[in-house]
Order: sequence, then structure tokens, then C-alpha cells
Amino acid sequence: MHSSHFTLSACIPLVVALCGLSGCAADDGSTPPECPTSNEAFVDGCEPALPACEAALASVSASSFRGAFGSVQEDGECQSEWPAPYLAACTEPLPAGVPDMRGLWADEGHVERVEQCGDLVIIVGDNYTHGGYATGDVADGVQDYRADGTCSQPLEVALTFEGSVLQFHQSGVLVVTRTLEARGDGEDELVWRFGPAQAEVARMRRYCSLSDVPETAVSGLPQ
Repeated sequence: MHSSHFTLSACIPLVVALCGLSGCAADDGSTPPECPTSNEAFVDGCEPALPACEAALASVSASSFRGAFGSVQEDGECQSEWPAPYLAACTEPLPAGVPDMRGLWADEGHVERVEQCGDLVIIVGDNYTHGGYATGDVADGVQDYRADGTCSQPLEVALTFEGSVLQFHQSGVLVVTRTLEARGDGEDELVWRFGPAQAEVARMRRYCSLSDVPETAVSGLPQ
């Protein structure tokens, strides 16, 4: 079961601004910095659509969230339930060429939420929050704990994007990847590979709500 104080709401259609207006989406589908877009539109976990341009929206950069997320809560306890989205207020667009992995993802065995803003990526489960900036520098990467719900084993991981693949490097070794792929029916799939041999662990699709996720799906390390 996926009960918690935080429940992702039903899908809400995203409004796309008329692109004849100044500052709308560029031809390559990206959103220029002069046209802020609300990351809150992706909280529901549904299939992303091009966010609406909101010229009056205050600009909030990914860098302003440094240190504002992690598996250890404000009371010092290890995370034990789904937290509210961290990046709902962030407006910085994703860098050119970076795949949009935002959403709630699950298969029969695993569930996770992916948040992105600028080069910041946060992967969330009910018992962990792993976030970092995809610069390739371990100092910018995940500075947290192993995803076992104990917050007892420190973890330092550098993040980089290589095409459609988010790579996790520990001590210079590639240990985890998440790849955005297209299924035969055209729907997105997030593929999680883990370990030295990069064995496939999960092949997940997007869900709009935790209540829709298979009850067998759990967060954390491979079982």
C-alpha cells in the first residue's frame, strides 16, 4: 500500500501558451529563461506537456534549492513517508538536450518520483530522497544515505546526463542509470539499471497518482 499524508492528485491538463507571444517556447521545444514556467504543473506525475509561459512569474533557479532536500528530516529522523514535492516553485527550464523525466514512475515492483529543474534532479521514494546537480562533480551530486530507510550509510554520487541517460557515478564507477525510452506504443518508459553489470531492475511507466500505482511496488533498493 502507498498510504501517507501526501497523495498526488488526479491528472490536471496543462495549459500551453500561444506561441505567438513573446517569450514562448523555442523551436526546439525548450523554454527560454526569460519566460518562467511553473514546475508545479508536474507535481501530479502525469504525462508532461509544454508548460505555459508566465511572464509575470518570479524566477526561481535550481541553485536556490541547494541543501533543501534529503533523506534526513528537520527533526533529525530518517524519512519514512512520501514528502511533498521539493521543486514545485522552481521555474528554471531544463538545459538543452536533457530528457524530461519528471513524474511518478512505477512498475509491479518499484515506485519513485522524479523531480527536475535546471540541472537539479531529485529522485524520491517513501523512505529516501536522493538529489543532486548533474554537473559530473561529486560535490554537486547526491550527498545523502543509502536508500534503505535507516540513514546509516553515507552516500556520495556524481550525476551526469549522457543523451537520454541519467548516470550515477560512485568513486568514479558507473553504478546506476535511468534511461528515458519510448515503448512500442509511443508512451514513455523510465528504465532503471543498477549494479556493476548494469542489470535491469525496473521498466516503469508514468502514473498520475500513488493510488493508481500497483500495490506490490515499493521504494528503495532492489529487492
